[in-house]
Amino acid sequence: MSFKDVFQFDASACRFRLKTCFRRKVAAIGFIGLIAAVAVLLNARADHRVYTVRSSDAQSQTSRAVLHARLSLQPEADRLRRRLGKRFLAPGREVTFLIGALTFGSERYTARITRIQDLDDERLTVALNDGEPSLTWSAREGVKSDGNQVEGSLRTIVERLALDSPDQFIFAQLRGAAYFTAARLVRPAEAGASDNYSGPLWNIVRISEPSGGAQNRPQSLWRLYYTNAATGLIDKVLSREQGRTVAAEFSEWVNQGGELTPVRTVWKLNDQEVMSLTLANLTYSPKQ
Repeated sequence: MSFKDVFQFDASACRFRLKTCFRRKVAAIGFIGLIAAVAVLLNARADHRVYTVRSSDAQSQTSRAVLHARLSLQPEADRLRRRLGKRFLAPGREVTFLIGALTFGSERYTARITRIQDLDDERLTVALNDGEPSLTWSAREGVKSDGNQVEGSLRTIVERLALDSPDQFIFAQLRGAAYFTAARLVRPAEAGASDNYSGPLWNIVRISEPSGGAQNRPQSLWRLYYTNAATGLIDKVLSREQGRTVAAEFSEWVNQGGELTPVRTVWKLNDQEVMSLTLANLTYSPKQ
């Protein structure tokens, strides 16, 4: 074999080795590039998930900030919401569950009531005697059962539970109700002008329902809230149903985890008890 043949053979072998090495390097580079691309894609998806969660959290915080700002428009309502607890001020307690004994005339029920905070008002669901929560209330739709409007005694019961409430003194401003301070440091009429009177003094605020939406407006278009000047809590609410004045009286206030709620509410007509609610259980939870 000549020198020329050997040189040509070595050159061919060299070219073969170079081609093989180049192909391996290209394959390695391609594999590394694939891994890098997958990592970038996974990081992008993770970043997207983080961004989505953070965006959702930001929206939730913005909504709560808007709600808190709207709930502070009325000085009397703002004062009470700070007195009652954190459920109007901080997230995590937007839903209130109440279970208790409800009487209406001679009828007796076990009531499960859920109060849900919304950006435009509060919603209620009511279940009687361990049944499904078929009774609902909202300012926009009134009292309904399975999607149908409710009248008669069931409407009366649900409206009283919904509106004769310290919480509604705060939420009524979201639907445009009018607040008017009718009097301050009022004593009972029977106390007269006695210098020896040592009972409660009340600040009275009238809340009138906004005009419009006559079909679903409550039976009583106004309520008088009597706030105890010493405790800062509401003692009673007066309303008007079918030409008669109904008084809802709150008592036995309890502090549960920094939240104040009356355990017992009694409704009276001409000083005669016609309805009552006595709570047995009370819990708070975040809105889902």
